[in-house]
Amino acid sequence: MNHIEYETKVLDINPSEIIAKLRELNAQETPEYLEYRMLFDMKTEGTKWVRVRQENGVTKMTYKYKPADDESVGSTTEIEVEVSDFKKTTEILEKLGFFYRSMYQEKKIHIFHYNDIEFSLCTWPKLETYLEIESNSKEKVNEGLALLGLQGKDVGDYDIAKLYAAKGIDMNASERLSFGENR
Repeated sequence: MNHIEYETKVLDINPSEIIAKLRELNAQETPEYLEYRMLFDMKTEGTKWVRVRQENGVTKMTYKYKPADDESVGSTTEIEVEVSDFKKTTEILEKLGFFYRSMYQEKKIHIFHYNDIEFSLCTWPKLETYLEIESNSKEKVNEGLALLGLQGKDVGDYDIAKLYAAKGIDMNASERLSFGENR
């Protein structure tokens, strides 16, 4: 079954203020952890891809579809399944003819849950931390923005590659985006 992803990114935030507000709300907190992932293209116009990621000891494979140049909330379709082995899953995709969009990526994530809304503070190498708000509807995403007083801020389901491009970095030309830890 397809799942519409209702999420938005909020750029230009003060992470410590966001964390303090979420703690005041008594949101359920998952401490920051390192996620690593590999992306595989499906030989289309770059709007369909498969992601394999390891987060907090759990490996997941996700099919994603995003219409070209649509950054609105609810524009991404995803189907996700838990898999048992990161390396073997990436090997299977490679054997099936998928090709890496980029070899290896890392990001740090600090998650809070409140009232069926997930708030994720995301930090990628060489980018400022941003907030991602995700839920099961646009209304819940907007509720999350209101809870934190973020209405009117620059929001959208921004492509990470575009955020890197704004800094003059072609993330798809990088074989490795990491914080320097050895993997």
